[in-house]
Amino acid sequence: MYELIKSSLQAYAFVAVFSGLWILLVVYGMFKKTKKIESKKIKTVLRFGISGVLVCLWAWYFVYINLYPISLAYYEYSRNSVEEKIGVINSIEQDGKDRINLIIDNTEYTMVYSSLNSDDIISRDIDEGDTVKIEFGVKSKYIFDICEFNISP
Repeated sequence: MYELIKSSLQAYAFVAVFSGLWILLVVYGMFKKTKKIESKKIKTVLRFGISGVLVCLWAWYFVYINLYPISLAYYEYSRNSVEEKIGVINSIEQDGKDRINLIIDNTEYTMVYSSLNSDDIISRDIDEGDTVKIEFGVKSKYIFDICEFNISP
């Protein structure tokens, strides 16, 4: 699981940096294009308004929505800041290409997913309604380990 989290973190960090560089190029290009505008007020509003919106959207989507959760999970996994829980799976949904959202006892958890990993337990052994034992990050709610929990009479 550590390798999946690490590779996902690297991929999201690369995408955030790459898209951030494109945003900087767009902002720089906008500053060059607005040099010809004579009105100082309009020039200032265009420059700082548009660049502020672009930077805020980039920070919200690429950093806060995508990079922050996986980096928090990586930090918790590295520092062994985990909890254990036994619960029943209410639903399993794949979120995009690399994440699986599981609702266990009405609490949403996320798990890093790789279709290349042949040991993927979610697709083979665990279904909705099963009782599972999970280890997850305290704040990130990322699942680090999951296994079916058999209740023997």
